[in-house]
Amino acid sequence: MSKIKIGIITCSTCTRELDCPVGGCLKDLYDRKGAFKEYGNQNIEISGINSCNGCPTLKGEESILPKIESLIHYGATHIHLSYCMTAVCPFLNKYVKVISAKYSEINLIQGTHEPHQSNEEFRCDIKEMLIKRRKTIIP
Repeated sequence: MSKIKIGIITCSTCTRELDCPVGGCLKDLYDRKGAFKEYGNQNIEISGINSCNGCPTLKGEESILPKIESLIHYGATHIHLSYCMTAVCPFLNKYVKVISAKYSEINLIQGTHEPHQSNEEFRCDIKEMLIKRRKTIIP
């Protein structure tokens, strides 16, 4: 059985500004929950985790392509855009469009871990943490 090699792109605000260690994504990957359910009992391996360039991206949506290229370089055949990206990223649809156009051979999946709250609640929590300059996403 061949391995499925997974890359994850995370939201820079969540990983860099709020110090999210991507633990929820990785836990659900290994437990095959959330967007990782589709892999069932298949043999999987993490090729890498990268974050976007952050908001606002003055370079445009193409700025995500080197991030994708680096994951592909390390063998990723399936790339997940993290839950936080699907919930808060204003560039998500543009990213999906440019990634799909340039790397049509890649399985691009929107989402990682199971949501623990609604997207709106998550966005409000992130906003509040950033306003308070909270140092971590961990409660």
